[in-house]
Amino acid sequence: MNAAFSVSWPTLASRIAIVASLCVSSANLAAQATGQAAAQGTMSPWLTRAFDNSRSGWNPHETILTQASVAAKGIDRVTIVPVMGDARGMEAQPLILPGVKVANGSTHDLMLLPSMANIVRAVDAHDGSELWTVPLGSPGQPIVGSTATGPRKRNPDGCVGDFPTIDCHAINDKWGVLSTPVIDPETQRAYLVAWVSPDGTPQNAKHFVFVLNLRDGSQVVPQVPVAGTSGSQDYASTMRKQRSSLLLTSIDGHKTVFWASGTVSESGKGAAGWVFAFDCATNTITSTLALTQGEGAGIWMGGQGLAADAQGFLYAITGNGDFDGKTQFGESFVKMKYTPSSGSTAASIQVVDHWTPWLDLVRSGQQRLPADKVAGDSAPTEAMKPVGGGMNMSLKGARLVANLDSQGKPVMDVFPAMASGNWSDEDWGSAGPACIFSIGVCIATGKDGIGYPIKTSSLGNTTVLGLKNPKANCAKLASPPVWLTIDPGPNDPCPLNPTALNFMPWGNTAHLHMTPVQFFDPVLNSWTIFAWGENAQLHKWAVSKTGALKYIAQSNEFASADSRNNSPGGMPGGFCSGASNGADPDSALLVCTIPYGDANARLTNGRLLVYDPIHLGPNNTLRVLWDSQSFGKQFLFNKFDPPIIDGGNIYVPNYNGGVDLYALAR
Repeated sequence: MNAAFSVSWPTLASRIAIVASLCVSSANLAAQATGQAAAQGTMSPWLTRAFDNSRSGWNPHETILTQASVAAKGIDRVTIVPVMGDARGMEAQPLILPGVKVANGSTHDLMLLPSMANIVRAVDAHDGSELWTVPLGSPGQPIVGSTATGPRKRNPDGCVGDFPTIDCHAINDKWGVLSTPVIDPETQRAYLVAWVSPDGTPQNAKHFVFVLNLRDGSQVVPQVPVAGTSGSQDYASTMRKQRSSLLLTSIDGHKTVFWASGTVSESGKGAAGWVFAFDCATNTITSTLALTQGEGAGIWMGGQGLAADAQGFLYAITGNGDFDGKTQFGESFVKMKYTPSSGSTAASIQVVDHWTPWLDLVRSGQQRLPADKVAGDSAPTEAMKPVGGGMNMSLKGARLVANLDSQGKPVMDVFPAMASGNWSDEDWGSAGPACIFSIGVCIATGKDGIGYPIKTSSLGNTTVLGLKNPKANCAKLASPPVWLTIDPGPNDPCPLNPTALNFMPWGNTAHLHMTPVQFFDPVLNSWTIFAWGENAQLHKWAVSKTGALKYIAQSNEFASADSRNNSPGGMPGGFCSGASNGADPDSALLVCTIPYGDANARLTNGRLLVYDPIHLGPNNTLRVLWDSQSFGKQFLFNKFDPPIIDGGNIYVPNYNGGVDLYALAR
């Protein structure tokens, strides 16, 4: 272990004592709740973020909540489950494993709640009662969010303080478990990745894998350091940020957990996106892959995890970074293959196919790299900025273009007069792909709000030379790309010059951070997806058997409604999940949370909406069945966690430090 971890830190016994004292506070908080228990319906396992390995975000086994029951009774907040040790609670999505027999012999539908403070709680999913609580990392603690990550330098965009920090807006006070764990239901084990520091500083922090027994929270094996090399890259060479959720799949009979990572500063030395494979039989990291040998290509996807098909291929979208189509895959949709070890042959992860819409240098208006030169060799330092660092743009002198959208409604597109490089934060990988593997199509999305339907059987293997002909590159898609989150009028989503994408409808961003929810609509007899971009409305699209996208409907409600008139508006749009009782069209529900303000820059209240995703209202709008705004239900918006529906309950992670449970009103 690194010598940095030899510093003094409270013993595990004393840390458990701290947790015990927190549990007393937990009991007091529970006593302050409404006193009602949530619904006692049959629960479905939520073992991974967004329900399944295609990241559909849809639970098809809901039997209590229906359109009729919600419309007739409404829903109410019945209890509040606190998350321990952190004022904001958690960035991970709640996971549920039904029927767990815990240490005292009782059986519960267990909900797993890992906090940003590296304290993991298990509670009863119906009433929030404590089952166990354990700390992670010994010796160590989570990173203190206000600790500087580098030399004194004025933070941009109104951030707090003069030193760069992991969260320059000071929303999160701690940084521990950022990603959603994954549960193996057969072994009743949970796999987590946590950021642990001996002194709370990011400079001395490392990532570790934890394997927990869900019966009592005990560690199955000692924590495993996350480390590895890939080409010239070394994971330990700089500060990484591991936000993308974990994935469990079986490949050639080997149960394997996968996760991805980015870097704290995507323009720093050694910045790279990473993918790791962790063998569940040996509890070891068996392979690593860096997605660039230059700079960037981090994998974030709004907290979403890698997707996996039935054959075990892995899919992800990368952000800002260098690209050559060989060892560097910035701004790319990648298909990867994991090969377990066999005999003397080591395990490996390889990119087997990819599709890329544009190069960062070209997108930011800089000179196109020659076809015979490796991308990134002489990229200006302005070419890339930290993910989430902001656009840092001025609308003074912006060009305004009036258009009509496809519905004949006016829209004003604002083209800022920007210095070279300011659009280098236009990460394609701001959301995960919507992978509908039954038709062999993944819809890849990002900060432009464009949906690119990609054939999983043949992505296209984009080359630097091929990007000189954007139309031929887009012709490799399953169908033409579309403006998914907002209709900006007659702007080509696959232009000859990618700088033509550098505009904002009405002066607001249209970024997508939620992975679109996927659902087979029994009335349309078609796959559909739902996407909620920044400063925009919720949109429903039909997806044909060939991947063609057709607009169906949108909501009346806007994300960041209080910030839309203050360009560039607010982040991060909406986060949604759905549920139904199989193919019954009257049982389908879509639940979404949206912020009122700019949730990237400050704490802001959130709004919970329950939609009928099937039967449209007037003017082809998505019909609201319940709205927290109408009932005065307030909570602080959690900018990375979708709500989920399970067993008659709606679980809403918040930044009040917990998870709210809603059920049918009594």
